Amino acid sequence: MDDLELARFRIYALQDGAVRAQALVFCLRLGLFDRLEREPLTLGGVAAAFGLSKRVLPALFSFLSANGLVRLGDDGRFANTAAASTFLVRESPRYVGGRGLLFGGFYDAIRQLPESLATGMPWTPEGQHDMFASFGADEQRWFAEGMFANAVHGGRQLVTQVDFSPYRRLLDVGGSAGGYAIAILRSQPHLSATIFDVEGIRALAEERAAAAGFSQRLRFVAGSFFEDELPRGHDVLLLSSILHDWGDDDCRQILARCFRALEPGGAIVVTEPMLAEDATGPDHPAASGLTMALLGGENRTRSQVCALLAEAGFGDCRASELGPQNSVVSARKPG
Repeated sequence: MDDLELARFRIYALQDGAVRAQALVFCLRLGLFDRLEREPLTLGGVAAAFGLSKRVLPALFSFLSANGLVRLGDDGRFANTAAASTFLVRESPRYVGGRGLLFGGFYDAIRQLPESLATGMPWTPEGQHDMFASFGADEQRWFAEGMFANAVHGGRQLVTQVDFSPYRRLLDVGGSAGGYAIAILRSQPHLSATIFDVEGIRALAEERAAAAGFSQRLRFVAGSFFEDELPRGHDVLLLSSILHDWGDDDCRQILARCFRALEPGGAIVVTEPMLAEDATGPDHPAASGLTMALLGGENRTRSQVCALLAEAGFGDCRASELGPQNSVVSARKPG
């Protein structure tokens, strides 16, 4: 198959991306990968175990097989591949299925993407303010689980890029269930941390902290970074996938509170998907940027993030190499 034919099939994959995503979310909500991890099943066994129609299962399992998520054994039973066992089984420490469930909640919004791209406006007048304000306790937990799945991998990467050893106390602003904070605490036994997020996240964050053995080193403070001042007494502050959720004016409000809360001489670390300065990628931040456009945020370049930090009063801005998922920008509060 020549390069143009390969490109044709990549275009097909783009065109039916919503079908692929919904099929994966269906399997995650069903608990299919968790069940196959315990016991490989025939198609008939899957139908019986989950009450599914036998008519649709050949197409579903062909899709999963073609994408390297299940494999057919010599005994006629399907089992998880190593990729599914590692990333789509909920008990796996490297689980990322929560991210799929997270996007599963965005389908109503995604239908409005063409309008957002045409007008530059979010899908509702208040953008993410509308979305977050509408979340009940169940939705907040669902969102936090999705963000935790994403943050676990981001946290592992972040500790290879940023030296947290000089600091004593970390403030993770909008830190959700603590995926980043836990990774940082694991790398720095002397460090303690505070997660600042809405009250609906507390139970999951405390569960995750206890499971990691960090109940004494990781505390949770409830609040909104648009309405409440941040906890004081921290010499390093983390914003992980926060600024790209919001437009510039909202970012200015968030960073003003961060500046007031951080100890003089302390560092602020921003990690999130960032774009190349010349608008040539990378792929994941670019696709993520389409979601942000829909929701009222923006995946920025590293220089744009530095400019926002400088406007808030931070100095000595430094940027990492452009990453395929996240990049890192850090700066310091004078003093």
